[in-house]
Amino acid sequence: MKQVFTTLLLLAQTMILYSQQVKVVSSADLQPVSNCLIYNTSQTKSVTTNTNGIADITQFGKADTLVFKHLAYAKVVLSMNDQSIKNGTVFLADAIFRLDEVVFSANKTEEKPEDLANHIDIIPLKQIQSINPQTTADLLQQTGNVFVQQSQLGGGSPVIRGMESNRVLLVVDGVRLNNAIYRAGHLQNAITLDPNILQRAEVVHGPGSVIYGSDAMGGVMHFYTRNPQLSTTDKVLSTANVMLKYGSAASEKAGNIGFNAGWKKFGVLFSASYKDIGDLKAGSNRDSKYGDWGKCLYYAERINDKDSMVANGDPLVQKYSGYKQYDILLKTLFQPDTKHRLVLNTQFSNSGNISRYDRLTEMSGGKLKYAEWYYGPQTRALVSLRSEWLNPVKAYDNAALTAAWQYISEDRISRSFGKSKRKHQEETVNVLTLNADLMKKIFKSCELRYGFEGNFNMVDSKAYNEKMSDGSITYDVATRYPDDGSSMLSLAAYASNNWEITDKLIFSQGLRLSHVSLRSQYTQEMMDLLKFPFSSTISQDNTAFNGSLGLVVMPGAGWRFAANLSSGFRAPNVDDISKLNDSNSSDQLIIVPNPELKPEYSYNAELTIGKTIDERFKAEVTGFYTLLTNAFVARPSLYNGQDSILFDGTLSAVQSLQNAEKATIAGIEAGITARLTKILSLKSNITYTYGHVKDDDVPLDHIPPLFGLTSLNLSLTKFSAEFYSRYNGWKHIEDYSPGGEDNQTYATADGMPSWYTLNLRTGYQLNKNLGIQLAVENILDRHYRYFASGISAPGRNIVISLRGNF
Repeated sequence: MKQVFTTLLLLAQTMILYSQQVKVVSSADLQPVSNCLIYNTSQTKSVTTNTNGIADITQFGKADTLVFKHLAYAKVVLSMNDQSIKNGTVFLADAIFRLDEVVFSANKTEEKPEDLANHIDIIPLKQIQSINPQTTADLLQQTGNVFVQQSQLGGGSPVIRGMESNRVLLVVDGVRLNNAIYRAGHLQNAITLDPNILQRAEVVHGPGSVIYGSDAMGGVMHFYTRNPQLSTTDKVLSTANVMLKYGSAASEKAGNIGFNAGWKKFGVLFSASYKDIGDLKAGSNRDSKYGDWGKCLYYAERINDKDSMVANGDPLVQKYSGYKQYDILLKTLFQPDTKHRLVLNTQFSNSGNISRYDRLTEMSGGKLKYAEWYYGPQTRALVSLRSEWLNPVKAYDNAALTAAWQYISEDRISRSFGKSKRKHQEETVNVLTLNADLMKKIFKSCELRYGFEGNFNMVDSKAYNEKMSDGSITYDVATRYPDDGSSMLSLAAYASNNWEITDKLIFSQGLRLSHVSLRSQYTQEMMDLLKFPFSSTISQDNTAFNGSLGLVVMPGAGWRFAANLSSGFRAPNVDDISKLNDSNSSDQLIIVPNPELKPEYSYNAELTIGKTIDERFKAEVTGFYTLLTNAFVARPSLYNGQDSILFDGTLSAVQSLQNAEKATIAGIEAGITARLTKILSLKSNITYTYGHVKDDDVPLDHIPPLFGLTSLNLSLTKFSAEFYSRYNGWKHIEDYSPGGEDNQTYATADGMPSWYTLNLRTGYQLNKNLGIQLAVENILDRHYRYFASGISAPGRNIVISLRGNF
């Protein structure tokens, strides 16, 4: 027995001595690549890497040539004598487009993008970290696929296919963020989502009303935060991450820390972010034709209890544009078995005061119009509980139930220059939602998805004047919304089906029934103050059917054709019907309530043509046309028989949201991705949109000019670089809408000039735990503004970041 044991021991030592292992890692971040398939070119032998990225390749002969293949990475072919294999480490570069990508936003369940007729953009984690955005709105903007308007630095209002604000839908982790006071103007709520905690984001272009209901007329932006990771062993899985960032253009100082603790059945994830952003400096390379346009020549300052106009020492610095914000996320995951999981999701975001920079630059009679105009601390809290079942039963194969509560607080504080009273308008919204989403496979190639949704909003609106001298309060000012409370209830059911007729032909259908009710109430005191020409109670009930039909044809040779017909709708919310507000005080316009406003509808047709060549080239172009009926447009109106009224001391022309019989939006979205060499790739996309109100024969508002992005990407072991250009075409003044939302006041006399920027991002992975990023944005230090924006974009901006994963 002793001889046998000795022989076995020698044999084991010999096997270890002559075994050959290779480790496969990502060249970008040096992390191990699991499930990488390794096979010889004759395809007679193969092996797969384990969770540590390691595989035993002893079975292969010295004459073999090995192929390393993973759907998320570019394929690598190496001989057994290659130095990489001899050294025991093979590096894989990221694929320029992933073949294993799936989307969740289109039908609320996992789908392959090529099976869907919708145009959907995917923003994965690596791209989010590479962009290293200041806000989530900035993330969307820097993809080049979404246009973003800004009224102040602490904001960003996404535009998809010429639709903005409450015509597009924001969703986080399956919970809709749009609420009853999402306005028709420019919306800044996207910044309450922390980009540092996102796992991925998906942007659905075109109506998503069948799956998501009201508001999803122009598209859906669905953000997915990271989930706790569980341990696969008896040991606790503990990980941590940290990010530190500095940006020169606004003296931005930002950081994020995160922790994950995972057991076999239970996991916890915590994340906290903080940013301190100073006043933004615009570019110095200016067009002399437009003089001081975009400069901040003066700002208001309180000196000896009096407002003073102070000359700005550096007019490129946009005074009072800075702000602070912190974001917290806590997620817990309980997974008792492979068929059930429960996720408790808690999010909290809070900003300091965010100055409305565009309003602070307005002049009246040779002096500043406002001494103060800022959003008070903007707060968003969310608590959701999501339960998932993966055990097939008669009614479903998998199902998810999500219950959520949200709290939103938005305050507007303003004071006219030289005045002694500060006006406060304070809004709070509580939202309760319940979603059930189920999937059942009818037969092998046909899947039915169906669900139910309930959404209840409660709005509280207050307003008062605060005397500067002693802080005393008087309630002699109009509230933004009905002061005795408002509520909205939405109930809906939907069903959609994807039928894979053949592997080359996929037919999809969808239908949704929605009912939306609204109730708002004014007190008699407010009715007496404002002398409204309608009842103190506003009430609406609206019901709508929406449908979609999609067809995808993949005839072969890399060609793909997709056609989609869909409808969308939007029921008027509390903001649409009852808001009293100056749309743009420089244009001297006042928006008054219109309780008779009816729902608007969209009918969309789009056609996509795409071509893919191996894993090296992909081009796609989408043409779309949208017909809006009963479209909400701002038009001149009467208020108690008058076309102008005195509001906040300014004689303003009266407008209200009204239904236009017809409006149209049409455009083209195109993109190309190509791998030029093993280390060099090219990506470019461009969007053109046109909008017109047929009734009034005027341009439709919110329509951006031509915009896009082109980038050249270099990928080496440990090092990556992206040289890119962002560009916008002209928005001529005659193409502006007369309704005021396009903000002609903040443009030049000719409109918004075209522009382009040159930019560079680099990243170097010091080791598997630490990486450093360096970027130079707007290298040429150009001065420019985005269409409809009231603040100029950053000048030359040097950004440095450090990321650690432990």
